[in-house]
Amino acid sequence: MTGSNAISLDGRIVNVDHSGNRVAAITFETDRVIIVVGRNKIVDTVDEAIKRVKNISCPLNARRAGFNPPCVALNKCVDCLSNETGCNGLSIIEGQSDSNRIKLLIVNEECGY
Repeated sequence: MTGSNAISLDGRIVNVDHSGNRVAAITFETDRVIIVVGRNKIVDTVDEAIKRVKNISCPLNARRAGFNPPCVALNKCVDCLSNETGCNGLSIIEGQSDSNRIKLLIVNEECGY
């Protein structure tokens, strides 16, 4: 069970990680994955999802983790190459060969960032 950084209306699941542990686990590790997201993470397109991840999720997650890449101070992505960036592993899941492997649960409230 995990969360996600953004979901596009056409069903793409977009995540980014500092070390890649979450994106790797969603992609490869388990036979079943349950992803829970709040309505605040739903966007129209995959481009908007990536923009949301880089400009909302990454700065807030970096701040929470005690990192200090430029986006934390600027509250927006500047495509930095900082060692403390949270944008090291970007994943866009567009589908699965096993249609029952990933279940997406949307909570009708704002949850996380």
